[in-house]
Amino acid sequence: MPINRKPRKLEVYSLHCRNDDVQVDYGEAFHVFAGAPIESRQLQKGDKLVALPSVLIDQDVVEVIAYEGPVGVNPLIFDAGTGAERYEALEEDQIVATRTYAIFDLTAREAIVEHNQRGAKAIDIAEVLEETGRRQGMGERFSVELVPVADASFLEALDRFGRIKVASLRVSEPNFDWNDNYNSMNQVGADSHARHVELIATANRNDSLSSDAGVVNYIRQMIARGVRNLKAAAVEGTRRGETADTRISLANHVQHQKVSVPIDQHGHVIGDEIRRRLKEFLQARRAARERQ
Repeated sequence: MPINRKPRKLEVYSLHCRNDDVQVDYGEAFHVFAGAPIESRQLQKGDKLVALPSVLIDQDVVEVIAYEGPVGVNPLIFDAGTGAERYEALEEDQIVATRTYAIFDLTAREAIVEHNQRGAKAIDIAEVLEETGRRQGMGERFSVELVPVADASFLEALDRFGRIKVASLRVSEPNFDWNDNYNSMNQVGADSHARHVELIATANRNDSLSSDAGVVNYIRQMIARGVRNLKAAAVEGTRRGETADTRISLANHVQHQKVSVPIDQHGHVIGDEIRRRLKEFLQARRAARERQ
């Protein structure tokens, strides 16, 4: 009998940690995360809980398992054969959770996160790590960002536009200061003591934004140059030869690898297998950087 498998997308993010104007030692920070009590490595956001009960460090590689699920919801069990339904009572601290795996390369300051439709996302993992650091005395302004690493497919999609109605970008505070790239935006960020700066441009009616200057050109250059603090970008308009509007977003054009992993008897991906694929992808990215 063939083994049942599930497709998974492993997405690449740039890791940024800050502690006011003090440069963060990433190894030390992750040892703080790993040594924190389990209850400190979880965060309730509205009606959902995100927890990181497993943070395993092997030199400059960190493996994380995240659990995410709704708080205060007892699962409804439906019997398709009889049409009957019942509720499964959970204990006070229990949730119906989805597991998400991630791996961090502290040398490259990258993370590879399993994209799970229902589970914790990269932003959730970053928020739990940030809150854990603050709870463990790393400072009230300690922050963690996971910024999507843009794929070249975004630029390919951008080149198909004939008319651009709206373009936007959001940059996050870099690893140490706001002086690395794009002086005008960075100056605004620095002067404002901001965590993010967002820029939105809208064309006149029946007109188009410039495709090679201004905001659109900022987006092009940041992606082409591999700028690591481009948090979000989106373009809306009409493609050449089409009449309907189209919107593209950086969130849908993140560098990634698609894999197929086996599932267990409970219908969940086998942990050792997804961890192996994450490690292989991390090693492949390291090898590619060494060849450059």
